[in-house]
Amino acid sequence: MSLLHIYDSSDENIRETAAQRTSTKRLGIATGDDLAPALDKLVTDGEFFSRVLFETHGGPGRIRFGDQRIWASYWRGTTDRSWYRVVTNSARVYFNGCNVAEGNDGWAFLEAASQVFLKPGGGEVFGQTSLGFANPFNGHVIHLWGDTRRIYCDVNGRILERFEQ
Repeated sequence: MSLLHIYDSSDENIRETAAQRTSTKRLGIATGDDLAPALDKLVTDGEFFSRVLFETHGGPGRIRFGDQRIWASYWRGTTDRSWYRVVTNSARVYFNGCNVAEGNDGWAFLEAASQVFLKPGGGEVFGQTSLGFANPFNGHVIHLWGDTRRIYCDVNGRILERFEQ
């Protein structure tokens, strides 16, 4: 199982936790402007992963790299970039940022990301509705309350289910 770890390299704490993760590929992204070229390069290089972890600060319906926010509208504007080639069929894409999946904006964010990464091929996109805290033992962010929201897509990228637990 291969992991692509995309993290906000402008944040010292996130950089430190990223260094502790064992992953196939790490992409430190300092600003939102760096995200598209980095993903385009993975497509060009023919790299692909079964799991993708975005580790950033977040808010309802958004993630952040540096001072730039990535919303559902960003994902909708990139559907022609072939980023689905970065993931395998039945991939799992996790947005680990505080409150990313919260509210209607959270659902819209997850749905838009699913159309970028899981169409075609299918899989799962998910995120949290709560604040996260650094685990004192390993520094990884954990969510102690709130829900995990998931979007499941079939192999054609059609959304099958919106699930909250």
